[in-house]
Amino acid sequence: MNANDRAGGLEVAVNAALKRKSGIWFGWSGKSRHAPRLRPGSVQDKVTYITLDLAKEDYQEYYNGFANRVLWPILHYRVDLAEFSRRDLSGYLRVNDHFARELHKVLGPTTWSGCMTIT
Repeated sequence: MNANDRAGGLEVAVNAALKRKSGIWFGWSGKSRHAPRLRPGSVQDKVTYITLDLAKEDYQEYYNGFANRVLWPILHYRVDLAEFSRRDLSGYLRVNDHFARELHKVLGPTTWSGCMTIT
């Protein structure tokens, strides 16, 4: 991941911490596909990047929906901009479950201690 790929403050902070300690960055690949797939890890600066594609509906409900319409406004003290919908929440929970299941396949049951995940 280079400086042009950076999305925001949280990503910048976590990426900097990972570069000092090494670790795994697991998250969305930036691609929406009809048949999503897990992309194997690439290593850069002691960080292993493992990404996962999302279906278009998942992207819409998870990122454009709950993350951008609820989480971003309330975490930036703009509660007045928050737009909650049950559909987006359902998509957000579904995608988090999908991320967790895929990460579990990659790490296995014994690797979980000491892990921190941020989606």
